[in-house]
Amino acid sequence: MKKILLLSLAFLSTFLWAETLYVMDNTNAYDKEGKEIIGTIARGTPGEKIGETNGKIIIKVKGYLKDGDKKTLYGTKNLQLPFIQLKTGEIDSDSIEISLPKNELNPDQSQAWADAEFLYYDTCSMCHAAHAPKEHNMMEWDGLFTTMRAFAMPTDKEADIIIQYLKAHATDGYATDDE
Repeated sequence: MKKILLLSLAFLSTFLWAETLYVMDNTNAYDKEGKEIIGTIARGTPGEKIGETNGKIIIKVKGYLKDGDKKTLYGTKNLQLPFIQLKTGEIDSDSIEISLPKNELNPDQSQAWADAEFLYYDTCSMCHAAHAPKEHNMMEWDGLFTTMRAFAMPTDKEADIIIQYLKAHATDGYATDDE
């Protein structure tokens, strides 16, 4: 009876203390053993910590698959924002286990987006008040940002960071740190 109780307690504690971590920047994703780079993972991607290996944290990332594409796991049902893009291997289900260096993960989602948020408001409020990301969906942000980019003139890298931030925080995005 004690064994059953202890096993039940250990099983429940896994769910009660499951830690969600967020990717701090677009970075390399490693295999579950932490040895080989298998692809890239996007800033803000949430993952449940499931262990550690070789100085890296193993996370399980859940998302959406596109028919015929076993290399990309998306963060939204509309398949607009990729969480993970593999260079080697395939994704067979709606989740994948990968490892990342500890310094690439943070339990605070808002910290993962802090520099992108600053860049957006700094760049996009030079001429007018910047809109809150939740005011538009991803498709609307595509059109608005394409038009406004010519006025704000961010670099290509800055533009990529800003549109990723806007889409992740859009009404149909996956980020929740602004709620």
